[in-house]
Amino acid sequence: MKVQCQLQGTFHRIQLSGTDSIAVSLVDLIREVQAVATENRRRSPQLLRQSFGLNFLPEPVLINLLQQAQGVVRESEYQVPSLQLLHSVKSNLNSQVANTYRYQFTCPEARFIITRYDSQLPLWTGNDSEQSGIYTVTLEQPNYPGLSDEFAKNIWQQAINSWQTLPENRKINIALQSLDSNTFRLITPKLQIWISLPDLSLDLRAAITFLRLGGNDTSALSELAKSLVQQYQSTYSLPIIQLPQKLSPDEIPPAQGLLIDKRRNRSILETIISTARKFLLISSYIIEDESLTELICKKSQELSQGVWILTDLRNEIIDRIDAQVSDNVSLRTEYQRSHERKKACLKMLLDANIPIRSGAFHLKTYISEQYAYLGSCNLTGGSLDFNIEAGIISRNNSIHTQLINLFRQFWQQRSRDEVIPTLNSNGFHLRSIHRSSQEEYQTYPSLLTLSRYKKDLIEKLRNFRGQVQIYSRSFQPSPEIEQYLRLLDTRIFVDSQMRVNCSTFNIKQIDNLHAKITLLGDEVAYLGGINFNFINSALSLNDLMYKTTNSIEITQIRQNITSLYS
Repeated sequence: MKVQCQLQGTFHRIQLSGTDSIAVSLVDLIREVQAVATENRRRSPQLLRQSFGLNFLPEPVLINLLQQAQGVVRESEYQVPSLQLLHSVKSNLNSQVANTYRYQFTCPEARFIITRYDSQLPLWTGNDSEQSGIYTVTLEQPNYPGLSDEFAKNIWQQAINSWQTLPENRKINIALQSLDSNTFRLITPKLQIWISLPDLSLDLRAAITFLRLGGNDTSALSELAKSLVQQYQSTYSLPIIQLPQKLSPDEIPPAQGLLIDKRRNRSILETIISTARKFLLISSYIIEDESLTELICKKSQELSQGVWILTDLRNEIIDRIDAQVSDNVSLRTEYQRSHERKKACLKMLLDANIPIRSGAFHLKTYISEQYAYLGSCNLTGGSLDFNIEAGIISRNNSIHTQLINLFRQFWQQRSRDEVIPTLNSNGFHLRSIHRSSQEEYQTYPSLLTLSRYKKDLIEKLRNFRGQVQIYSRSFQPSPEIEQYLRLLDTRIFVDSQMRVNCSTFNIKQIDNLHAKITLLGDEVAYLGGINFNFINSALSLNDLMYKTTNSIEITQIRQNITSLYS
């Protein structure tokens, strides 16, 4: 168990005297700059100078200081060519810097010495030496340094009593609402209490695990665990939200076209969303564009068959940095607020009561009764306004109908959790969905899942003798596919921010390339949302590629993609 308690008291800022402080040399400060720089991916001397206002130092002088900071005696032991990355170092400054302060927090129950790195310190202005405020302490046992023993034991006992007096149904409900399957939180007027799964009885653990997995057969449970499951289901269970049974394209003239561009993606998706009259089916790996999210929420109030969203919240809404991005790349400023935008968009969608399911969805598709888009474009500023993206747009044809059917199958069979708003807060929890393994998964020859795309590609490459062109954000072929590609005239195009490990291939890097296209001469083309990554970690993703052998479409794909970077 872990307990958090808020203390009302006073923060003190006490200036150090000359004898209290420790002088810091320029070399020490340079080391600290390098520690911060490398931690934040500013990994070259040039970036270090630009980001920390060190342009007044000539680069050779800066490199010399970096050498001294790392204790290098001979220059030959530490060479930093202009393109070489700096080594990561850890901060050594654990002591106070000259002419700074020490800090305390005092209240009737406690007196703490606080480091200057403590995130709970208030902002100080002028010569202020005291500020009233709240300090939060976290106890993992019934004592805490600086806190009176009696007070610590008292709040620890309060936490135990608060948890033990809860009905078992309520304990189960708190556990199932937690994003962390091993730890969950109880909030009381005075305390926040974290309970771990091992803190619970075996029967309570068994009931929580059974309900989280969504099972039907309780025969393996103890009688007490069965009773807990039945009581919870009768009190808290909510109906599983299912898509409407009849979703189909409108009776309009059939049509299909390509969208391979880096300037029209926002306007096209705005058109698909704004022209919907009955329903919207949306799948986006990331949702962080507030303008289009607001439009989706507005449309949800007008559509008789509703808006339905698939996305990936397996890592909650934590900002994810692609592990393949080069260490020497600085992210553009438009991506810096990604975390806040994701939270804002999710809150808008939940406030609009839009059904959302989470899972390993890398799929990018936007479907109404008027249009169906399948491609590489996410609901992000980068995809909509900067990236080279590729997709197909269908109207009242077989692809349109098949995409509706596949979205339904993903919703019913590939979702892991339903996203449920948390009452009285801005948060949410994920409720696990039971998926029947008995359901048959329908396949289509022109819309390939990742495993079928890989299988189909291998079969085609086995007998192919022409030129292969691959456009992808990154490139990681399986050993078998790599073997075939090395025997062919293979030309690979990847995003300029990605690491390139297969140096023996003919690889060209293109700025803002996010399209996923594979061309095998004039015989076959694949286009959609799947990167050319066939490593184990990628194979679990739910996504689709459109496959075509139509020579006119293949020519259009080739011409459109080439015109964007040539």
